[in-house]
Amino acid sequence: MDEFFHKNLKPVWLLSNFVLFFFYLLVYKGSNKKYKEQNLKDLQLRLGFLGTGTITNAVIRGICKSDLKVNSIIISSRNAQIARKLSHDFSNVEIAKNNQEIVSRSNLLFVALRTQIAEQILKSLIFHKGQKIVTFVPTTTCAILSGWVDNVVPVLRAVPLPFVAEHKSATPIFPADADLRKIFAKTGGVIEARNEHQFNLFMIASSLMGIYFHFSGLCDEWMQDRGLAPKQSSLYLATLFLTLSDEFAKQIPIDFKALEQKYSTKGGTNELIISAFEEKNGGKALKSALDEAFYYITKKADVDL
Repeated sequence: MDEFFHKNLKPVWLLSNFVLFFFYLLVYKGSNKKYKEQNLKDLQLRLGFLGTGTITNAVIRGICKSDLKVNSIIISSRNAQIARKLSHDFSNVEIAKNNQEIVSRSNLLFVALRTQIAEQILKSLIFHKGQKIVTFVPTTTCAILSGWVDNVVPVLRAVPLPFVAEHKSATPIFPADADLRKIFAKTGGVIEARNEHQFNLFMIASSLMGIYFHFSGLCDEWMQDRGLAPKQSSLYLATLFLTLSDEFAKQIPIDFKALEQKYSTKGGTNELIISAFEEKNGGKALKSALDEAFYYITKKADVDL
C-alpha cells in the first residue's frame, strides 16, 4: 500500500492544475499594453536569486532539470542548507558572498524575499540598465517595487508554485515578457495575465494550497474518528481526489456545475452534503476568505469578486 501511495498518487497535480487552469479560463485575455517587452541584450541568461526558500529552490530545480540554457545561477546564503544543496546538485549554481554580488552578476534577478524585509534590502542595492527584476513578493505591485530601485530597471511579477520543480505547474506572470515566457515554459507552462488585477487573482488562487489540504485533513479526521485506520482513510481520499481531477481535466471548457450534477445522484448523499454545506454558509465562508486574502495583498476591496 505504501509503495502504491508514494509512486502512483500525485494529489499535487489536482491542486496545482485545478487552481491555475480554472483561473486561466476565467481571466486570461492577452498581455499588458503598458509594458513594452524588452528582451535581454545579453543572450546568455545569468539568473540571480535574492532569498533561498522553498519557491527559489523549486524554480531553480525546475530550470536545471529542463533543457533551458542558463549560463549561471547566483544565489544567496540566506537559507544555508538549501543554498548548499543547490550548489552541490547543479554545477552552474553558485553561492554569492553578499546580495550586491548577486545583483551585479545577474541580468535577470528574482526577488524571493519576505514582504517585511524586501523594501529595506532592495533599497540598499545598486542596479544597472540591461537588467530585469522578477518579484515573487505577494503584496508589492510593480510600481511600488520599481520605486524601491529608483525606476532603473523593468519590474515583473511571477507566482510559481513549488510544483515547478517537477514541471507540474503553470506559472502566471505579469506583464507579458519574452524572457520570463522562455523560462517558465520549460517548468510546466506560463500564463500571461492581462493586468495586475488579474495577476492578483492568480496570486490568491495559489493560496488555495493550504485550504485544500486542510479540507482533505478534515475529511481524513472524520473518517478516522469513526474507526478507519489512517492508511485506509488517507489512501482512499488521495485516490478519490486524483480520479476526480482526471474527470474535470477531460473537459474543455470545464463546466463545474455540470460535473457537480453528474456526480450527485438526485436524493443521494452527494447532493445532501452540498445542500448542508451551502445551508451552513460554507460557500459564503470560502468566498469571504478569498476576499480577505485579496484585500490583504492589495489593501483594497475587489468589487468584481
